[in-house]
Amino acid sequence: MNESKHLSSAMLNKTLPELNLEVLEGDLSITEIKGKKPFIVNYFASWCVPCVAEHEVLKQLNKDYIIIGIGYKDTKANIKKFISDLGNPYELIMMDPEGRAAINLGLYGVPETYFINEKGKIKYRQVGPLTEEKFKNIVYLLNK
Repeated sequence: MNESKHLSSAMLNKTLPELNLEVLEGDLSITEIKGKKPFIVNYFASWCVPCVAEHEVLKQLNKDYIIIGIGYKDTKANIKKFISDLGNPYELIMMDPEGRAAINLGLYGVPETYFINEKGKIKYRQVGPLTEEKFKNIVYLLNK
């Protein structure tokens, strides 16, 4: 798969669906920020090699952006170890162990990142690992 390939989503420009998932870590809730400020939703997994590469970029971005992580088809123990080993860029970590919420978003695979605007609408979907360069291009497009 060409990781830079942009895949469209039926969810683009639609409101982020309710993600009724178990919270693994964090005091923030999506309802606190949805419709109030922009944020990023990042699907990842401990078994995902590209997620490891992307993690450093997310740690840089969390200084300026709220990032919500969702552990995809993984265990709590593995996600906790992944975060312990690599650091925690997330304000909130939720679990989607069966991938049910991912279906509602049209998840292609991990890593996958959704950019949500201040109105709670999905404005961009990045399939594959996020790099600093990709992120700058996405922000440029979103701010046009």
